[in-house]
Amino acid sequence: MSIQSVNDELNPSLKSWNQHINLLENLAEASILVNKQGIIEFANNAIKELLGYEANGLIGRNVSCLIPMNYVKDHNSRVESFFKNASKRRMGAGSSRPIYAKHFNGKTKHVDISLSPIKIEGEDKIIAIIIDAKRTSGTNSKYQKKIDLYYSLIEHNTDHLFQIDREFKILYINHVSPGLSKEEVLGSSLINLLPNEETKFMVSNVLNDVFTKGLADSYEIDFPSPLGSLHYSTTVTPVIHEGEVIRLNLITRNVTDEYNRKNQLIEWKNFIEKVDLNSQNGIYIYNIKTGTNSYLNKMYTSILGYNLDEVNSFSQAEFMDLFHPNDKEAIAKHMEDVINSKEGETFKIEYRFKAKNGEWIWCRSKDSGFEYDENGKLVSFIGSFIDITDLKDIELQLIHKNKEINDFVYKATHDIKSPINNMVQMIELSLEDNEPDKEDLEILEHSIHRLKKLVYSLLEYGKSDRMEDVEEIDINKLLDEVLIDINSEIEHSSAEIYYENLPIINASKIGLYRVFQNLLTNAIKFMNKGQKPRITIRCKSQLQHWIFEITDNGIGIPIEKREHIFDAFKKFHSSRKYEGSGLGLANCKKIINLHDGDIWVENNPESEGSIFYFSIKKTL
Repeated sequence: MSIQSVNDELNPSLKSWNQHINLLENLAEASILVNKQGIIEFANNAIKELLGYEANGLIGRNVSCLIPMNYVKDHNSRVESFFKNASKRRMGAGSSRPIYAKHFNGKTKHVDISLSPIKIEGEDKIIAIIIDAKRTSGTNSKYQKKIDLYYSLIEHNTDHLFQIDREFKILYINHVSPGLSKEEVLGSSLINLLPNEETKFMVSNVLNDVFTKGLADSYEIDFPSPLGSLHYSTTVTPVIHEGEVIRLNLITRNVTDEYNRKNQLIEWKNFIEKVDLNSQNGIYIYNIKTGTNSYLNKMYTSILGYNLDEVNSFSQAEFMDLFHPNDKEAIAKHMEDVINSKEGETFKIEYRFKAKNGEWIWCRSKDSGFEYDENGKLVSFIGSFIDITDLKDIELQLIHKNKEINDFVYKATHDIKSPINNMVQMIELSLEDNEPDKEDLEILEHSIHRLKKLVYSLLEYGKSDRMEDVEEIDINKLLDEVLIDINSEIEHSSAEIYYENLPIINASKIGLYRVFQNLLTNAIKFMNKGQKPRITIRCKSQLQHWIFEITDNGIGIPIEKREHIFDAFKKFHSSRKYEGSGLGLANCKKIINLHDGDIWVENNPESEGSIFYFSIKKTL
């Protein structure tokens, strides 16, 4: 310990004699305590090594006994002068006036002295620290500077540096924790400062172990303070003299922030591991700049068989070859969309990927931006996918079964047409020749005609599953043809139908013809009694779709029935006046869906009627 660091420890505010004695006894430097009369009241054992005197032999003697004879005459006046203007001072230490002390053998010794005034139990005293001047002169001056630097670093170190004896009493500490003071810490037991019995037991075991084995050790504790709970990590190293551990040096560091961050990282790691363990999705993070994946989860490897190193070992061309040839174009377009995406956008795609075992796996992926640079450009994206191979197999089976059913229904209804037509002809002949049974035959004829319409409706419904050729259609001309075909219904009801300046669009002519025919026929059929049907057809252009609206003044559709009006075989009027197959609007919905559009109905606010809307995508 340097003279300066000792001076700093000798705080004039300390009133306890024992506090100073505990400190001075353990100093490596020779130290004495002198009163105003110049009498030595205390000397530590280091005085013998430096000047040859026994410490106890100096107590009670005048300090002049340590002064060479030629300096004694002026010394008493200097002591008196010091007390009149008491302040910390150093004598010698490279000054032009060297200082000498008298050795026990009568010789003089070149020394440096540091004086510190203090009050002990109300009385003024001087503490003098005496060191060999050789430590600070000549060839040793550089070494002393290093020592001073070393102690300066200790004093200003943010870590707590302290030393304890075999009774665990604190002999030195550079600074203390919040809520404590040096006065109460110096000379006290380290164990008594610990927060609880468990900690005291643990620390005691560590300290005793270092004293016994002479090997460094460490411990960590939580310590309550006015600033909240603090976490300290302490390294314990032995101070060994002549093969015996005489003291311990402790370095305690406040690692609260690191400890909390470590715990947070552990908690986050456990959370990620649990999510990973229970995830049914394969997850990946792909860095666009490096062209590699920075992360794959366990489910990715479980589904596809590849681990992170294997995936990153592929070249870009080799990795693209793992996608099914029929899906590569869609994948390239998907990747372009993701790379050019803005934060918050997501993109979905289905594709086939060759697993490590050589099988094709159907995947459904969802990708979005993960990291962006300061210019908002995508750096990496994150994606997740599920294995839908089983779903695709079921989907293909359902498509096959539906095709078989549709083909069967179409063939069956087509074969039924011929006998029904024969029955109609026979009934018509019988009506001409059978006047008595005419009423019964008319009922039978009506039923046969209903059956015929149902068969034709089934045939039309089956055809609606197939998209006819898309071509350029002038809607005005198409409606002209529809009105010619439903002319008898128009004349019978005196219906008025208005349209003009409708667009030319790309669509299936046959499909759109069926939609307009069905919607116009319904608008005429479901008219109000005693009122002429008035029907208006308009079209609006939107960004991606054409929106058609057909407004009528008919009987309208109750709100509770609109949800199911486009379902097959749903009829909402049982009266023979509104007879039908229940397939017309279902046909319309299937045709519009094939045009990437939608169909719906709302109330006509100007009458009791309805407004039917349907959309047609512009880029078919």
